[in-house]
Amino acid sequence: MTQRTVLAGRYALVSPLGRGGMGQVWEGRDERLGRPVAVKLMTGDVLAGRAETDDLVRRFTREAAVTAGLEHPGVPAIYDAGEYDGGLFLVMELVDGCTISDLIAEHGPLPVPWVAGIGAQVAAVLAVAHERGIIHRDIKPQNVMLTGDGTAKILDFGVAGILSQRITSSGVAVGTPAYMAPEQLHSLPATPRTDLYTLGCLLYEMLAGEPVFSATSPAGLMHQHLAVAPARLRRDDLHPGLEALVGQLLAKDPAWRPADARETYDRLLPYVERPGPLGDIDPAAGSRSGLHLYSLLLARLDGTDLAGAAQPGPEPIAPCPMTYSRTPSGTRWTLVHSLWVLPTLLFGMGTWLSFGYIAARHQRLSWLIICIVYLVLAVTAFALAGSGPEVGNGPIPAEANAGMIMGLVLWPLGFIHALWVNFTVRLPLRARSGA
Repeated sequence: MTQRTVLAGRYALVSPLGRGGMGQVWEGRDERLGRPVAVKLMTGDVLAGRAETDDLVRRFTREAAVTAGLEHPGVPAIYDAGEYDGGLFLVMELVDGCTISDLIAEHGPLPVPWVAGIGAQVAAVLAVAHERGIIHRDIKPQNVMLTGDGTAKILDFGVAGILSQRITSSGVAVGTPAYMAPEQLHSLPATPRTDLYTLGCLLYEMLAGEPVFSATSPAGLMHQHLAVAPARLRRDDLHPGLEALVGQLLAKDPAWRPADARETYDRLLPYVERPGPLGDIDPAAGSRSGLHLYSLLLARLDGTDLAGAAQPGPEPIAPCPMTYSRTPSGTRWTLVHSLWVLPTLLFGMGTWLSFGYIAARHQRLSWLIICIVYLVLAVTAFALAGSGPEVGNGPIPAEANAGMIMGLVLWPLGFIHALWVNFTVRLPLRARSGA
């Protein structure tokens, strides 16, 4: 690809902006209208080896047209789409800004007002998209850009909806493992609540300064999204209500996430305050732009005047820890799940007490050792079965399952062992000794 390449007789490629799993992004120029554009290329190597390429081209064109119909300030405008030299191209608005990923890399955890403001903007875009049957499927820090006045723009609406449905030979949907919802990992159809999970991942990363999960392999990331509770967000400036919302967005079961993007937007809005500048990004710099002036006018027309005094912060509410599902936690978890293994402790006591009696009665060191082993196993099984995460999260932890299984296996085998020793060793020994 050279810098003099011209697509469709009008879009000249000027300089590369980046490359990803979906192809290349170039800065371009619409020579017919004389304006800068961004050109996303799905090159032939991206499409190589795919069956039904013609169908992919048709879906690409259709979804590009649907996305173009969004006409939302939070989505880069799509100008054109087509085929070129065995590949596909998408021409869109060139966004002057930086990605959330770059912001986190530079500043670390972002201020809470910025997190709430960015999250609310993304939720507002998703609400409109979902109403039109469009699901993004790949919300992540690299796909959200922030302009100089703080406006969030969601990228890859048209392309993500096509390529994220690719299926590997193992049956796992292709996507970004660090931001995939559990239902995507199970190759289930994406729904609007799939986007809410990835929005939760985005909010968490902005608040923590690091992804919700990290691992050395995609398989490790997938396991954590399916079965591991995210670490608690420990920030003194984080309102419990916002923490609870992030936890609900990250629920493993889609049914336990917020009902829709509009509800998420409404719950984020109380935490949106006027933030200070974030590096070169300053909302005050765009306060007199045409878009801002127009939005203020519309707000006054519908009775919600945003030009007046600063909006009050959220009303205090009782602390609400981050939770991810209905699973109990802490002391309650321990009590509930300990009931499963009470037979282990009770019958296990019979086993190790029996061997303790035999060891004391006949002064056999080997039986004393067996007594101690059974005691340790019984206590270990009880402790494992009563263990749980700091916050509840979907499936029962592996260690709790291990404790339950260990207990259910331990007590009958130990009981049989004690009976066998009693009848084959102890009673004959007792008869010979006259004890």
